[in-house]
Amino acid sequence: MDRSQLAERILHHVGGKQNVASLIHCMTRLRFTLKDYDKVNAAEIKRLPGVIGATENGGQYQIIIGNDVPKVYAEVAKLLPAQTTAPEGNEEPKKKMNLFLRMVNVLSSTMAPIVPALAGAGIMKVLVSLLVLTGVLKPEDQVYYFLSFFADAVFFFLPFMLALSSANKFKVNPYLALAVAGIMLHPKWTELVANKEPVSLLGIPVTLVNYSSTVIPIIIVVWLMSYVERFAEKVSPGVIKVFFKPLIVILVMAPVALLAVGPLGYHLGNGLAVGIYFIQEKIGWLALAILSGFKPLLVMTGMHWAFTPAIITSIATYGYDGLMAVSSLSAIFSLTGACFAVAIRTKDKSMRQIAISSGTTSLLSGVTEPAIYGVVFRLKRPMIASIIAGLISGVFAGIVKLKIFAMVSPSLLKLPSFVSDQFPSNFLNAIITASIALVLSFVLTLLIGFKDENVDGDSSNKAGTPNDSNHSSGVNNQPVEAATAVHAKKQLPIFSPLQGKAVHLSNVDDKIFSDELMGKGIAIIPEEGILVSPVNGTVTTLTKSKHAISVTSDEGVEVLMHIGVDTVRLKGQFYDNLVQAGDKVKVGDPLIQFSIEEIQAAGFDIITPVIITNTSDYLDVIGNENQQIRPGDELISVL
Repeated sequence: MDRSQLAERILHHVGGKQNVASLIHCMTRLRFTLKDYDKVNAAEIKRLPGVIGATENGGQYQIIIGNDVPKVYAEVAKLLPAQTTAPEGNEEPKKKMNLFLRMVNVLSSTMAPIVPALAGAGIMKVLVSLLVLTGVLKPEDQVYYFLSFFADAVFFFLPFMLALSSANKFKVNPYLALAVAGIMLHPKWTELVANKEPVSLLGIPVTLVNYSSTVIPIIIVVWLMSYVERFAEKVSPGVIKVFFKPLIVILVMAPVALLAVGPLGYHLGNGLAVGIYFIQEKIGWLALAILSGFKPLLVMTGMHWAFTPAIITSIATYGYDGLMAVSSLSAIFSLTGACFAVAIRTKDKSMRQIAISSGTTSLLSGVTEPAIYGVVFRLKRPMIASIIAGLISGVFAGIVKLKIFAMVSPSLLKLPSFVSDQFPSNFLNAIITASIALVLSFVLTLLIGFKDENVDGDSSNKAGTPNDSNHSSGVNNQPVEAATAVHAKKQLPIFSPLQGKAVHLSNVDDKIFSDELMGKGIAIIPEEGILVSPVNGTVTTLTKSKHAISVTSDEGVEVLMHIGVDTVRLKGQFYDNLVQAGDKVKVGDPLIQFSIEEIQAAGFDIITPVIITNTSDYLDVIGNENQQIRPGDELISVL
């Protein structure tokens, strides 16, 4: 299928050109804003030769094409009215969402960045419990004292972290948001709370509340602050704006936070904690069964983030969670079992590789998106097996009142988060719950079966029963083995293009990269705003919005570097290109200069995926993650 045919098919399956409100493209994907998203035929779009994947995200329907996207965009643009297409990076109107979806979106944006800190602190609490349980430490030991407050610090100062992530979400000055959070946690305020003597501000009685470890109050405060800051921006004279604007914000928001919003949010949070505790005690087995079974569906919609404040509140209030986070244990292990069963039963080599990789990721890290999107939802029947296994294991977890003591996504390596010296049998119950979910899902998937999508290029009606079809869904029909044979004899190093910390792609808040739809690679959290060439080769693609670049090495390795998440919306602000497409470059040559501070202040995540877009041409792509790296350090090995 040539590009003009592909363009026609894409337009047809998004509901026709009359359904397209606007279209732009970034480094890897077409970004449609549609009038009616229900008209999209997602299944057919994903089957089109030349389409890597598709997803609805950020109010846009995004179709992943890869390096060929400018040419496909040009063909699609020919079929649309001129006013429908926009220069790359132009801001698009977002899809309207109802109140509930907007709340989920806010919680997702504000909670996700702080989860690593909560997980680290939670595991430290578990470690302290383990040391006490084994007799290595005693509560009166000084080491115990220090480790305890090390772990508690994250929860105590939680409003500070939420102020920062909320500021990024609501596009307010992060330092002003931190200043207001500081007022709510100031020692003089906590002293007033401890004294419990009535006080008033401006003649209005003040509700004395301890805001440490709270979630909801600061998020509401920063949301309201976004309106106050915009008002202050308008009324502040230019000459004195530098101090007059923040003065207005603090003078307005401090009383509002302490007199009204803070107490309201605090009582909402407390009510949430009490409600969860009541459910756990009265109908825990039923609630856990439902949550455990249908958790994958919540993850698919993003609604699982709505439960995060409840988990944090429960752990901060009672020291554990017995509902929301516990349900993830059953869901994660049931998805793992389904993936491993698919890997055994399928005759599709590609699906077997995806199933093994997704199952292993779910088992060891608790990251389930690859298992959900890449395997169980794609094949349908394994999803049914996973739901049934989750329901049954959830019933057991509810009956034994299973508890988790850390804010983590449960996995094999994180099972110690169920250890507690106060609940000695809890850890054993966690192992039993996980085993029920994994084994039952594995067996049910084998019994129920599924339809293989593709077996060596052929469709099949049932796993292991191919028909006579000859259709291939790939961009080209050349077997991977033929491509890999060329490169199998040597290892090609890809050097770091940035200074910073190398992390797994799952840390990127964009499923196109985190699910490896564009190819394997690694992500870097940059510490300096200069991107250099990771290989000796040629600049093959450079976006007009300056945030992404592709370089092909002299050996043929295609390396895509995408500075930040969704930064196409910056329209080139804070980026400067230092090369042009077609330029020859060597390792260490500067490619793009960018401002980390200004990009982050604009509300964007600066994490930078480094992707080998022609991964399928090689035996494997191995990244060196979880380490500090500098330009010139070996980042990726291509085999």
